[in-house]
Amino acid sequence: MHKKDGYKKVAESYFDYLAERFPVMCASDEFDFLPRAENAFKHYDKLDKFEAVAIEETIDKLKEFQKGFASANYEAGDLDNLIDLKLLQANAAGILIELDTKRSWQYNPLMYLKIAFIGLDHALIKPAKEPKEVQERALARLSAIPVILKQGMNNIHSVPETYYQASLLMAADCKQYLYEIGRDLSKLFAGHHDVATKTMKSAEVSLEDFKHFLKSKSPEPDRRFAVSTLEASLKNHFLSQRNPEEIFTIAKEEWQEILGQLEALQLKIDLHKTWEDLYHAYTPSQIEETEIIALYGEEIDCLRTFFSRHGFSGEVLSSPIEIHYTPTYLESVRSSASFAAAFSRDPQEKSYFYISTHFPRHNSQKTDNHLQKRLNREYKMLTAHETIPGHHFLDSFRRRLKNPIRRQIESPLFYEGWASYAESMLIEYGYLEDPLELLVSSKRNLWRSARCQIDVGLTIGKLSENTAVDLLQTCGFAPAEASRQLDRFRLNPGYQLCYCYGSHEFKQLRKKYGDLLKGNDYYSFLLEGGELPFHLLEKRFENLRHLVPSPE
Repeated sequence: MHKKDGYKKVAESYFDYLAERFPVMCASDEFDFLPRAENAFKHYDKLDKFEAVAIEETIDKLKEFQKGFASANYEAGDLDNLIDLKLLQANAAGILIELDTKRSWQYNPLMYLKIAFIGLDHALIKPAKEPKEVQERALARLSAIPVILKQGMNNIHSVPETYYQASLLMAADCKQYLYEIGRDLSKLFAGHHDVATKTMKSAEVSLEDFKHFLKSKSPEPDRRFAVSTLEASLKNHFLSQRNPEEIFTIAKEEWQEILGQLEALQLKIDLHKTWEDLYHAYTPSQIEETEIIALYGEEIDCLRTFFSRHGFSGEVLSSPIEIHYTPTYLESVRSSASFAAAFSRDPQEKSYFYISTHFPRHNSQKTDNHLQKRLNREYKMLTAHETIPGHHFLDSFRRRLKNPIRRQIESPLFYEGWASYAESMLIEYGYLEDPLELLVSSKRNLWRSARCQIDVGLTIGKLSENTAVDLLQTCGFAPAEASRQLDRFRLNPGYQLCYCYGSHEFKQLRKKYGDLLKGNDYYSFLLEGGELPFHLLEKRFENLRHLVPSPE
């Protein structure tokens, strides 16, 4: 092996190490700071290692990997090798921010519940050579649930209010999930009924113990747990070339631009109503709650056909995806529309588009009706964001990449930025033309701009809390809910900016390099590089510009 390619062997060890340490988290897109380390499939019978000593060992090991990737930069050679190394460094930095700087494993109970029950779900649904394999790995992961929950109780000393309430809801949902799958497990463990019953009971007891543990804690204000990692995430994880002040300015300017769009559309549609009134009154299809799944399923088919006609890869567009109600154990932690990606390179492994038509427990019929109306009003944009040409299309493209490093690394900035930009592609390609649909699209962009301003502005002192609440109220949130959102944003700094800022950068790339390639060739070239930082995407396009003959 040539010396400059030696880092690829180290990268292989890096992914294998993470797959063995965190098999559930690597196989799930619920945990954005970890890579999709492909060999996690070898460990579908194990849960992640979260003993405190194991986490500290992992932190030390990651720092060793980071040093190795940094030193290899000097021998990177060509652009592709340099990009690989930069991605590896950024990926390790993201994990260290979560585990070492924020140390969320010491105050986030949701992490342990998600590992336990996403792990069990994966054991049951992921591809297997024979039914016995599913039986063995499901029994093993079910048996490990008490272990991971005990690790959580050992590691967690205090809990922020947001995580406290969400964890109690999720624990109740997980108990219901165990009840729901009980019959399926009885069939799966036929011939081993006593072992299965005992293991299930042990999991249920450990879940109750975890709930009692949570209730023994007095929840504390979210802001007490806020760790200022915004600049580190931008610089070291996202490899952004823009500083927070620049990003805040971008979001603020977009806010004004979008408000202008909304006012112009309002004048075009109805002079006597505000754009807020027009938004809330808009009902594109008269459907019952029970028809929501069918509505979204038909929209996936429409988008697949539409973008196929515009030259997008038929192979990628045809990647299997199923639409379901959100699994019970995820209802309290997933948004009303969300995507769960397939993990392996198996082209037949399905991805899932989840819909929730009800808010978590203790909400009123009024709030559920409000949610269902929004799902109806925004179904085209939500489907594009989560499926085609958004998350599902991007993920299907990534899993087909030949480069194993870029195939296994995702970037939250690229991932959420692309899905938000994907909604604008509906307008670019003429899929959305009705003024009311354009108004709904602009309203969604306004909300993303608000979140970006808040995420960055509160951190760097450019935005007061009162102004942040005002921004969210303009987007339609009540003052109390707006204040709660501020606290939630603080617990994960740097994520809310990904939607608006990422979409902005994709639009800038399109303006600058869209003339180099025609139609879908531009997007194919963009995605073939992997989920890269934007300045490295620019380098790829600049290289291409030198290869493309100038028109005479």
